[in-house]
Amino acid sequence: MPPGRLAHVRISARDPGRAARFYAACFGWQVLRTEGDAVRFSAPGGLEGSFWGGGEPSSAGPELYVEVQGIDLVVRRAIELGGMRIARVGPGPGGVLVAQLLDTEGNRVGVWEVAPLSEIP
Repeated sequence: MPPGRLAHVRISARDPGRAARFYAACFGWQVLRTEGDAVRFSAPGGLEGSFWGGGEPSSAGPELYVEVQGIDLVVRRAIELGGMRIARVGPGPGGVLVAQLLDTEGNRVGVWEVAPLSEIP
């Protein structure tokens, strides 16, 4: 998959299961599995994401995750360009590496890298 592709969207929900049922019935999204406080889904067209119970829903909208290669380098570059790291690189759903940033405007954006099998915890 090419770097820069929108890889994942995380939608805050007070009740992730209820949100998953709503989107499945309303829009045909497929519920994939429950992982901790999140319910993973796949939307038509192949975009995957999760309904996440770890935060409050916001009028600011969902969190976007951009697929990258060389996640540590991308995080450093974002900081050099005026962004801020708000969550260190660590394991994410399905064996990926993720980090969270604030862009120059204060918007949250995640970076997402498929981890080699040897690096999956």
